[in-house]
Amino acid sequence: MRPRGDHFDMMNMPIDFDANTDEILQRALSLYRHERDPIQALESEKSEMLRHLDVPGMNTAVAICFWGRSGSYLLASYLDGHEDIVTLPMIAGEKIYPFFEEYASLSLWEKLIAYPTYSGLKKGVEAAFFEGDFAIASADYYAAIHALFAVFRDCPATWLGARLRFFQFLHAAYALATGVRSRSGRPIMIYAQHWPNDALAQRFVEDFPTARFIHTIRDPISSFDSWYERSLEMQLYSAGRGSDTPSHYLSSAVECVRHLCRWDRAHDGMEARTRAIRFEDLHLAPEMTMRRLVNWLGIPYLPCLIESTWHRIPYVVKVRGVDVCGPNPANAQRRWKNLFFADRLLIFALMHDNFVAWNYPIPTWIRARWIRLGVTVLCLLVPMKMELINARLVLRLQAWPSLRRGRIRFFCGAPIFLLTRRLRMMLLIAAEAYARLTGRRTPLTML
Repeated sequence: MRPRGDHFDMMNMPIDFDANTDEILQRALSLYRHERDPIQALESEKSEMLRHLDVPGMNTAVAICFWGRSGSYLLASYLDGHEDIVTLPMIAGEKIYPFFEEYASLSLWEKLIAYPTYSGLKKGVEAAFFEGDFAIASADYYAAIHALFAVFRDCPATWLGARLRFFQFLHAAYALATGVRSRSGRPIMIYAQHWPNDALAQRFVEDFPTARFIHTIRDPISSFDSWYERSLEMQLYSAGRGSDTPSHYLSSAVECVRHLCRWDRAHDGMEARTRAIRFEDLHLAPEMTMRRLVNWLGIPYLPCLIESTWHRIPYVVKVRGVDVCGPNPANAQRRWKNLFFADRLLIFALMHDNFVAWNYPIPTWIRARWIRLGVTVLCLLVPMKMELINARLVLRLQAWPSLRRGRIRFFCGAPIFLLTRRLRMMLLIAAEAYARLTGRRTPLTML
């Protein structure tokens, strides 16, 4: 479709949430109206760029999911610079489906105005469009929306209101805002689902029948070790930003094991369209890994695929106090500081099929099924190191401070909670061991 020839002041497009008391909508509206003059100055530029983009034809999308801390950000950042790909920075696309459902009554126009504010407020700077190290100019984004509606505003309401359309227009607006020009006019859209979720995956496939899933994976020993730290970090942050009187105890050890035992396989029914990429390969063999990936996706390999960027800006992270951008071989070594020797044996036994399928080193003597069963039975009786760390933190940071504040009931509940968590961990490991030893768990297939 080509832009309409008649002039239409997009600033007069209706926004029906003017009187809405929703803080997110009011912030979005205020920001949009503040940019009136810069938006109008950019409209012709964005309209010209849109002539080279077939928005309704953007029907190829790929979701990236993680298995703990396994390089999902790094993988997406490698894809950022490819001219046949458009990807929102960091986790800016993670809330697409929750937002669409929460604000279902808004028009497509209104959704596009509101989403950047919603994303940033819900998920923080890593999901922000207009702030942080990888910010885009809000005027560029809004001018891109104007260009889109100069072409599509008179399309049927049912067509504009489709969930698929919001996904397409959001990515098209970002591409126009950043100046991305696709050779084909139909770039692949990268969806940062990150958290494995069957319901979200199903919605994604309903919108994009040819959708594919890439799961980043990691050496299971390292993954349990690092994901425990991340789980604890998130729970401590959540407890700390509330009040000095937490309403629930820390449970990071059980959550870590539960998550990793659940996320090591494809979403239900998505096995044929799902592949896994190893964290270590992203660091040790990035070019070979990315060549395999783009071959699977059907697009050409370009040298930018081993450059880690967002919005074409280098993605720099701190690793043990050192700034790193892109491959970091030192980060690919096996780690286990939060695991006892018995914990590692348990992981070898429990995740045996993962080690084999994903080509990670594992002791040869533990390959016999009866040995794995015996190791699991013995090790599940002994608390894991992460459980002991969690217990000390519950007592030191939550139970004792609560006693000093007179919260006797909360203090007395801590030992009972820790006991139930130990029993919960034992039941979880036993159930997973049974399922895995009987072949009822199929690990992700490598790319």
